[in-house]
Amino acid sequence: MGINDLDLNLLKAFIAVAEEKHFTKAAKSLFVEQSAISKSIKRLELELGTQLFLRTNRKVELTTKGENLYLRAKEIIQLTSDFVSYAHDTEQELSGTLKFGAESPISFLYIPNVLEKLAKEYPKLWPMMFTETTSNLANKIKNREIEFAFMFYEAERLKELEYREIKKVEFQLVISPKTSKHAKDSFIGSREINHQSAHLPTFEKLRRKNKNLFIKYSANDIMAYKELILKGLGIGLLPKEFVKEEIKDKRLKKIYPELKLSFPIYLVQHGSYPLTMEAQKLIELISASI
Repeated sequence: MGINDLDLNLLKAFIAVAEEKHFTKAAKSLFVEQSAISKSIKRLELELGTQLFLRTNRKVELTTKGENLYLRAKEIIQLTSDFVSYAHDTEQELSGTLKFGAESPISFLYIPNVLEKLAKEYPKLWPMMFTETTSNLANKIKNREIEFAFMFYEAERLKELEYREIKKVEFQLVISPKTSKHAKDSFIGSREINHQSAHLPTFEKLRRKNKNLFIKYSANDIMAYKELILKGLGIGLLPKEFVKEEIKDKRLKKIYPELKLSFPIYLVQHGSYPLTMEAQKLIELISASI
């Protein structure tokens, strides 16, 4: 194999696994799926004709040959980085339009603070955030209208996309103290479920406690959703962080606190197209803030 045949992404995957000593952690550091890291390592070992890692159930360790190649790989990546820096002005800032998406709760709770920081560090970058249903966001990524999106609900997984769990967020079932007896049978759902309870396991859990429960209202905007609950129109499910002040002020109260509910935030991106530097930087900042 000649140097022209060597994919630098394979070296990056190799370095990440060597440093993290764990395939999952390495994948997280490179913002890719674990399966992609595993395939990269297998391909590199095949092309080099040597075993790079000793694999155990708990961790992976470099072989003796792997340790030597790790140092060389670091040198190659550094030289490549220096080459690119030389080709471009080292003072070059991230700039241009960056289109991405976020589901409503995520866009409200996490994104504004990140964009504030981004605006100070990279004033020439223009982030454009799309807040829509996850189905629409997934299709926008598929059609390359946006680069990536953060979402709770996975919708129907599209084969063209990659999904990576970032973090699990605790949710709380809440109700307004002024909710009428009749309204306590109403559950405020998300527009994602299209009023089909089969798509909402939480609703099914509640039905076991209240067989009269039904979905009467739905909204996919977090502010409108909370307002429906505050108006006493029914039971709702929101991130704990988003209702802590209302619970403290007794404008809302917990219902069925014995139900421990948490949902993962996913980073979704196209599987066939690499992320721009601008996208990688924003993902790094958002992931750190969640």
